[in-house]
Amino acid sequence: MIDLKPAAAIAKRFILPTLLALIILGIPLGYQYYKLHKERGSLTALQADLEKKKTELAAKSASREAEQAEKVKALGVKEAELISMASQLKKSMIFLNKRENEYQDALVKFQQEQALAHQKAKQRPLKRAEIQPPKRAPLKRDVKVSPKKRPSLGTAPKKLVEAKEMLPAMVSPPPIAPPPVVKLEESLPQARPPGACASADGRTDATREMARLKRKISATSFKINYRPVALTPNIRSGFPEDLLRRLGESDEFLPRNVSLGTGYPPLNAQSGSLSSTDAARDVAFKTGSQFVLSGVIDAGIGRTDYGRWVEVEVDAYDGLTGVLVAKRRQGMEIAGENEIEIRSLFGSTQYFSTPFGKRFDELMKSLVKGIRTDLACMPFTAQITGIDLDNNKIHIDGGTSSRVAPGDKFIAYRSARRIQSESASGGVLGAQTIPVASLTIRQVFPLFSIGELSVDPRKTELHVGDFVSAQKTHIGK
Repeated sequence: MIDLKPAAAIAKRFILPTLLALIILGIPLGYQYYKLHKERGSLTALQADLEKKKTELAAKSASREAEQAEKVKALGVKEAELISMASQLKKSMIFLNKRENEYQDALVKFQQEQALAHQKAKQRPLKRAEIQPPKRAPLKRDVKVSPKKRPSLGTAPKKLVEAKEMLPAMVSPPPIAPPPVVKLEESLPQARPPGACASADGRTDATREMARLKRKISATSFKINYRPVALTPNIRSGFPEDLLRRLGESDEFLPRNVSLGTGYPPLNAQSGSLSSTDAARDVAFKTGSQFVLSGVIDAGIGRTDYGRWVEVEVDAYDGLTGVLVAKRRQGMEIAGENEIEIRSLFGSTQYFSTPFGKRFDELMKSLVKGIRTDLACMPFTAQITGIDLDNNKIHIDGGTSSRVAPGDKFIAYRSARRIQSESASGGVLGAQTIPVASLTIRQVFPLFSIGELSVDPRKTELHVGDFVSAQKTHIGK
């Protein structure tokens, strides 16, 4: 018989502990295996989910790319249309420029023909029928009245002797009565009394209502006609800046963008030239001013062996039309160049405290007084900067800084787009304007105001760039 005791002892000693160890270690391993298997399944599900979402994203991306391609195609079509429209617009602009040049050429030709016809009319002799014989005064004779005697039959009648007339006396024609003044009835309400004209003492006869409005004014740099410029280093721009400052202190003008305006070159001093009018309108538009001042400072006129003559000429241009409306000239004699102040800047307190500066101060006071006198009859105007047709709102570039107040009434004008010029010289006189309606101010801001027209704005044909004025006007019905 086999003895099982040793085998059992071996089993107890080796096999049972091994099995027990395997069981103890196998349970956690099995649990870990179970967890790994479960996580693997969840990962597989997540992977499937990701694949599904990836497919959806790919589909969406494809659809978006298709939409973008369509948009790019549409943009390309629109770009082609815009290019075509730009080309047509360019052609239209070229055509309009050509027509404008033709119009200007025709206008110049017409003015030349008018000037030639006017000159020929002056040189043409009068027709024979147009020459009126001078009136003769009746002759005065001493005539003795005697009864007529009947001649005798034997005597022949004597031949009458014609009396010789004296030289005819020239009789001046009677004076021609002036044509009657016809006053048209006005159909618009009065904005304010007529523009005030200056009196002899420099003041104005304007009413308080008219005088409170401040007109905007700017200036360019001044031309210096003497080299070297020995007056002062900054007189080219310092003179107009000080001139604007003095006009602003007069409480009649509002200086606009002094530092910007004086940076412009001097305007052409020739009155009525197209270049000066265009330049004046450009400066007025950029500075937002009603008047533009420019001029010349000449230190060489009247030069003598013992002194020098300093002369300043100031031109005032209307900002809307660019026409020269006033000209002032003042001068003073100095002993020599040593008298000129060059150590301080023009316009400073130190400059005007010197002997030369005091004399220049008096010259500028005289200029300011003359400019105020010349521009006193020019009414306050403001440009129309915006039009709201639906709500009847008109925006103008004048506000509380110009002393515009709610309830003020102005006359709105539209431009007739027609340039008036002299037939003989061809000088530009200005643009014709037509009053259309009255404007009542409703809201006022520092630099602009909003008003309402007395009629429907659609019927007025007003545009941005037209203007309103405080001037009284008569309109025929």
